[in-house]
Amino acid sequence: MKGFFVTGTGTGVGKTRVACGLSAYFSVRNGLNVGVMKPFEPGLALRGKDSLPWDAISLKEASGSQDDLSLINPYSFDAAISPDSAAEIEHVQIDLEHLDRIYEQLSREHDLLFVEGSGGVLTPIRRNFFISDLIKRWRLPVIIVARVGIGTVNHALLTWRFLKAEGIPVAGVILNDLEGKQDASTRTNPGILSRYLEVPLLGVFPHRNGTATTDRETLAEIVEKNLNMKPLLG
Repeated sequence: MKGFFVTGTGTGVGKTRVACGLSAYFSVRNGLNVGVMKPFEPGLALRGKDSLPWDAISLKEASGSQDDLSLINPYSFDAAISPDSAAEIEHVQIDLEHLDRIYEQLSREHDLLFVEGSGGVLTPIRRNFFISDLIKRWRLPVIIVARVGIGTVNHALLTWRFLKAEGIPVAGVILNDLEGKQDASTRTNPGILSRYLEVPLLGVFPHRNGTATTDRETLAEIVEKNLNMKPLLG
C-alpha cells in the first residue's frame, strides 16, 4: 500500500474532510505511519488575518503526522483560484521537480500517504499541466469525493470516466453529506452510482453539525461506521 490521491468532482465537495477521516482511520485503527500532502492550497485570503493553510493543518492533525507544514503544503496562495492563475498573480513559479522530491521523501518516510488535490481533475497547475497529470506522474490510485445530493451522479460519473479514459486507476468513490438534507437525490444517488460505476462506492461520509473536527479517534470512528475500507486495504 503506497498511497492514494484524493480528488473531487469540483471545489467545495469536502475533500479535506474525507481525507482527514481516511488519514485518521488508517493511523488510529490500523497503526500505520500515515503521511499527508496538500501540494496546493489556494484561498488563504478568505480565511481572515491569519492566512494559514488550514486544510493542510487539518490533515496534519488528523493523520498524526510530524512532518513540517512546508512539506505537507509546498504551495499556498491568497486567491481562491486555480494554482496556475494564483501562481501567476503572486509571481510564483511552480516547480514540479521540487514537488516530486517532497512526494518521494514523504512516500519513503510513511507507510501510507494521502495526497489531496485542489478542485477537480482538470484544475490547471501550470500551462497544459493539470491535476490529472500530477496523478499520472506519481502513479497513485484515486479516491473520488463527491457531494451526496443533486447533480452528483453526472459529476461523479464524468470524473470516473475521464480518469478511466486516461488510464488512471480509481480505488473508489466516497459521497460526502455536506448539508444533512434528506431528499430524493440523497436517498437514491448512492444506488444509482453503484449501478453505473465500475469501481467501489465506499459509502457516505455523514453530515456533522457544528465545526469540523480533527480529533483522530472521532474521525476514525466516523469512517469505521460509515465507509467500507476493505477495497483500500487490499
